[in-house]
Amino acid sequence: MLPYFPSSIAVGALAAMCFGANVVNLSLSKEFTIADFNWCDGEASKLSCPKGDLYGSLIGGGVFLGAALGSCFISIAGKIGRRKAMLLLHALNIAGSLISGGSMCFTMLLLGRFICGIAVGMCGVAPVFLTEVSPSEKRGIIGLAYPVFLVMGQVLMIMWQLLHGRIPVDEENNRFELTNLDRVVWRMAQLWPVVISVAAVFLLLFVVKYDTPHFLLQEGKDEEAVAATKALHGEEKFNEAMKEIKADVEAQKQAGATLGLVAAMKVPKFRKTILILVGFSIMQQTSGINVFVSNASKIFVSIMGRTFASNLLGTATVGVLFVATAFTGFVIDKFGRKTLLLFGIAFSCLSMIPAVIAKLACEPSDAVNIGLAIGCMGFTAGFAVGFGGCMFLYLAEAFGSEYKDAGFSLAICMNWIAAFIMVATSDFLLAWNDNFTYVMYTAFSVVGLVYVAVFLKETKGIPLGQAYA
Repeated sequence: MLPYFPSSIAVGALAAMCFGANVVNLSLSKEFTIADFNWCDGEASKLSCPKGDLYGSLIGGGVFLGAALGSCFISIAGKIGRRKAMLLLHALNIAGSLISGGSMCFTMLLLGRFICGIAVGMCGVAPVFLTEVSPSEKRGIIGLAYPVFLVMGQVLMIMWQLLHGRIPVDEENNRFELTNLDRVVWRMAQLWPVVISVAAVFLLLFVVKYDTPHFLLQEGKDEEAVAATKALHGEEKFNEAMKEIKADVEAQKQAGATLGLVAAMKVPKFRKTILILVGFSIMQQTSGINVFVSNASKIFVSIMGRTFASNLLGTATVGVLFVATAFTGFVIDKFGRKTLLLFGIAFSCLSMIPAVIAKLACEPSDAVNIGLAIGCMGFTAGFAVGFGGCMFLYLAEAFGSEYKDAGFSLAICMNWIAAFIMVATSDFLLAWNDNFTYVMYTAFSVVGLVYVAVFLKETKGIPLGQAYA
């Protein structure tokens, strides 16, 4: 039998990998997909045309739209439990990935991507699961498993797509040739998330057989809560862990019954907290991070030209995101969430501001392009420490227990809507005026820094849901 506590952490980590893999599994393969479906047949280019660009944007954005819908279902975890909600999201991910990987037309591919997006949106239940199975003194580093494995999923998926080994370009006489390797790479990129979900389902069915002790106590299932707590923390730490869990649950009972979103918004204190945290969630996306991750190679193409090296640099950007997020796990319990948020966002701003000023003030040159590339890398590292490393953990800790499911669901839904808007408009904005685009993203980061400094409270060392009580 696999150890119960590590298996529980693995369940949350696999949900995060599912999230990360689905967000980027077309980032380097989109043009190969366009060519495979012949969406630009008869056009001047086999890789880019009005129909191909539209379909490409829709299949890319399908995951984000699905995720916005899926995040609305996070609140069902308060009714059916965190464990069953994760089984549901993995079932959806398996179905959507199989449809995408085996798609024969645009409609089939879009449907599969949309279903995968619903699963990705529901992955927001995983940070809640992780905080509820973790002892309070380790909640920070264990909560970081979610963003770390999210980025790991992105890194692995982008590395897989590098097997294309080339940049798709129209060759002489419009004779771009798609190879069997290209077909295997882009279709397998859609299918790899199935492997992640199958591993998670195995753990949930055969190892992690209990829901979180918090949820079980709230449902009056005391015997199961005791068994789950012993499985998670062992006999030696059982009394201490159970005392802490009961205190959290008792605080919720004293606050009253679990509220839906409409009911919670009618309570001034709850409404204020929900609006602050939803605004915080939106700020994460307006920084432009999903534009950098989803279009990292394209951004470096605009900086360096259309070469395979620009693809490698795009991958390196996600690698920086992974390393910086992993580093955050070693310091988050020492310095606290708000401190790291401020440091990370400030680092992002300081990385981009000089690069953007140089781009605006200087003539185009290799030095300016290199400066912008370095700025993008610095922005990504700062994001990983701040918004990326801390947001999901912070939301899971900050929402009051009496409205956590509804508030968390709304925050993640708005996060995905903002992500879709930012990614869907990025191609147009970069093509129209890249100077304006970089200035806009940098300005949003500065606004995010001020927002966190003024409105957010520290959650380190504070019982779940009590920071804004």
